[in-house]
Amino acid sequence: MAAIAKLNRPYVLLTGATGLVGGLVLARLLSFNLPVAVMVRGSRKQSPTQRIDSLMQRLEERLGRLFTRPVVLDGDLVSPGLGLSPGDRQWIARNCDSVIHSAANLTFRPAADDPDNEPYRTNVEGTRQLLDLMTSAGIAECHYISTAYIAGLRSGRILEAETEVGQEFGNDYERSKLMCEQMLRQASSIHSLTVYRPSIVIDLQQKASIRADKTIDSAFAMFKALSQRFGLPERGDWFKRLGFSGSERKNIVTVDWVSAMIVQIYRRPALHQQTYHLTSPAGTSVGELEDGFRAAVINGGVKLPEGRVEVPALFNEQAAPFVAAFKPYFKDDPVFDRTNIVNAMHVCNECELKSLTVEALGTFYSRQAQSALPVAEFNQPASVWDSFVASTTRFGASCDRAIEQRPDLIGLQLVGPGGGEWLVEENVNSWIVQPGASGAASTRVIATLETLERMIDRALSVERAVETGLMVLEVDVPDDFVLTHSRNFFVDLTLERFARLIGELQQFSKQHSVKSEVANVG
Repeated sequence: MAAIAKLNRPYVLLTGATGLVGGLVLARLLSFNLPVAVMVRGSRKQSPTQRIDSLMQRLEERLGRLFTRPVVLDGDLVSPGLGLSPGDRQWIARNCDSVIHSAANLTFRPAADDPDNEPYRTNVEGTRQLLDLMTSAGIAECHYISTAYIAGLRSGRILEAETEVGQEFGNDYERSKLMCEQMLRQASSIHSLTVYRPSIVIDLQQKASIRADKTIDSAFAMFKALSQRFGLPERGDWFKRLGFSGSERKNIVTVDWVSAMIVQIYRRPALHQQTYHLTSPAGTSVGELEDGFRAAVINGGVKLPEGRVEVPALFNEQAAPFVAAFKPYFKDDPVFDRTNIVNAMHVCNECELKSLTVEALGTFYSRQAQSALPVAEFNQPASVWDSFVASTTRFGASCDRAIEQRPDLIGLQLVGPGGGEWLVEENVNSWIVQPGASGAASTRVIATLETLERMIDRALSVERAVETGLMVLEVDVPDDFVLTHSRNFFVDLTLERFARLIGELQQFSKQHSVKSEVANVG
């Protein structure tokens, strides 16, 4: 089933793109050529754009393909007004028709012990601010990534349709996510709310630079640390020391399956306005987890002390922080009803989640047991194109007119590092550029930023770029235009106008002394 985007507001606004689930959701949205805008805050060393480009490079390496970059908006859930500029808020109102809200604070520490009242500050107040933005922007479709553990300390069968039933909670994180669900369900401005409730999410192809659910990761980190201190415990001994029988079952799912189901459901409006338990049919026993931990420590090169040095009191003292924070989370999970998600898998022709084996868990945690290499930061040099875009007029910046599909626009789609999508219009005395879905133009130019820079540096002509496949043209002309002009007419016209744009960029580079970093290859 093909996704149909509205040409006047084609974008989905995604929060939490730098998180584990959000990052893979972003990649899958882009793989379906869906226009995406991401709200991201900068870090101490990287701007929001640099953070996303670093993430995209890791996703490209993982998935073996290039992606168009999303539109990046500098924003933060915990800043007043989400930290968005007035211009970005106007852009969202003009271009975004839906929101996928994945951002969350995953801490399990009590909010009373946190100076910023986390996780409520991010999860509840941040969602409230996002809801205010959606209301003011007229966005009525919301997809919220919650958690199956809003069930709290309940046992038995948990229905997908159930929310607040008077349950007690194991931690403030669970309570905060339920509060968010209730807030969004009660919002009169939201006409379509779809809720996704994953259980414990792990990444079997883990990239250490993508923030993940730390529940199981923290358990393994404690197992590894105590093994290094006291020696490898006997099979079944470690969890029993912490008060577990070993038969308790935890519901663990993989991020690849979770992200695939979220995007497949997002693409199908008939599946919206439901709640989905993104959970495992059977779960994984605590004993199987410990077997995976043991295999990881043995095979991961962890240095263990010779012999057994058992000091129960010291062991209990060092294990206490883990027990206090995570023991409520390691109780036997309830049975999560999966009626809606099983139906969605059938509709979307997606396979059932594969059961996690001890071997898979052992391999997964063996990688964690090994020393992690530092993650290289991406520092994209200033390009002629970026500088040119920053200097141009942006059409539609101060008006509400919809951008319908127009044959006079060039849709420029740059894939790979430094990429993105823009709509380009040749005006009488200037070029007008706006970040936007290239599908709003009848003719599209697709290339990498490197290819564009080579043309600006006169190392590659427009004609040669097309002949060698370094640049691709797509033409989608309405029938009434084809009656008077052939398809080749629009191809030739696009090439002619794009060549003029390259000439303008060459002149701009000369005037502003912007030097491309691309080698001059003939």
